[in-house]
Amino acid sequence: MTISNPKLTLLFTVGLGGLATPASADIFTPHFPVQELHSVRGGNTPGSFAAAAMMGAHGYNNTPAAIGWEDTLIGTCTNSSPGSLWPFSCNPDGMAQSTAAYSANVWVKSIFTDTQQAQALSQTLSAMQGPHSPAVVPIFGQADHWLTITQITATLSGSTWNITQVQGFDGGPVGQPDTGSNGYESGTQIWGGTTWRNIYFRVITAINPACDLNGCTSDPYYNHYVVMWEPPAGQEFPLLPTSTAPSPGVLASGELAMSPALARARVWSSLTAAQVDGNAPVWNALHSGVAGAAFEVNGVFPSGARWDYYLVPIMTSAHSNTAIGFVQMSTDDGSFDGLQVPTTAVPFVPVTKARAEQVAASVLTAGETLGSGILTWDPRANTGFIKSPTKPYYEFPVLSATGSAAGVVRVPLVVARPFRGS
Repeated sequence: MTISNPKLTLLFTVGLGGLATPASADIFTPHFPVQELHSVRGGNTPGSFAAAAMMGAHGYNNTPAAIGWEDTLIGTCTNSSPGSLWPFSCNPDGMAQSTAAYSANVWVKSIFTDTQQAQALSQTLSAMQGPHSPAVVPIFGQADHWLTITQITATLSGSTWNITQVQGFDGGPVGQPDTGSNGYESGTQIWGGTTWRNIYFRVITAINPACDLNGCTSDPYYNHYVVMWEPPAGQEFPLLPTSTAPSPGVLASGELAMSPALARARVWSSLTAAQVDGNAPVWNALHSGVAGAAFEVNGVFPSGARWDYYLVPIMTSAHSNTAIGFVQMSTDDGSFDGLQVPTTAVPFVPVTKARAEQVAASVLTAGETLGSGILTWDPRANTGFIKSPTKPYYEFPVLSATGSAAGVVRVPLVVARPFRGS
């Protein structure tokens, strides 16, 4: 682990039993409620990074976003990290220095190797539990996609904190993609502990187009986990022994497997089992809605590990085409994986797999055929359209006349338009 402030020493400790009763869930929040903020600049820029940092400063110091905050933060960051490979030459060291202008103390960045994710997760919890600082982190392995962690729920078991939920705001411009085609989202996002452990990934791409393809190995942040946070000067905060834990499943006794119909019927049970109903702002925005039809998504995490989940839209009414939330539930047992509550309700008119296959076939050339398709989300795929865990897409392999692989055709779940890819 490396940290930018040599006066701040982080120690591993055990036996912090005085902080909470074992097996009780604790909710850690910043000093002040974080106001959602989005940048103007999107992919291949420090825009989302600047917005996440500004939200972090607000959550710690209650500093309002001054006029021109994005330009000011990026300009200072660029000047503070000259020669960096990062977009606009603005890397985490430069952003930590520039964020200090909006905060009571100097921000620091902590970096961890590819084998130290547990320590990185510990740092986010330690920042929130100790100095009550939001943690500013990249997701999906993208240097141009940052968010601000605004709440962490964890349970103390012995000397280990088990993270069960992480909540935050995306920093980038809503409706635009990062360089990996992953969209910047609006509103509150919540991830179950296990899901968050996989979404929060080491920085591997979008550092610089000149080296992204083969890995920007000369950059000190490449293949590292990064956390930026604000500690009070002269104080030490230990890295808390930390793990992650899944939410309770909702399969009834005798039920062997989930299904789309069961996911739709049990979505509220999944949310309450995860105690999302105790989150008043989120629950107040959701509880009047109606669960829509569930979609099974055979996705992958940034590491390439499988993530199979049901996407259940929460609609404004039974016959509405407008969604007020999107829930992800595990296909194994229906446990809570994630939730997005957009700032405003959004249109949601999904495409069936059969219709998607018809649309995909429209771009085939003579002799080509489609293989069996799936509904998926892959943060590593550059799709040509905006995707996210709540915006999955159908992917059909294309076979040539001789039966060899000839690329793929992707059709977004909510847009009947084909995109040919390799």
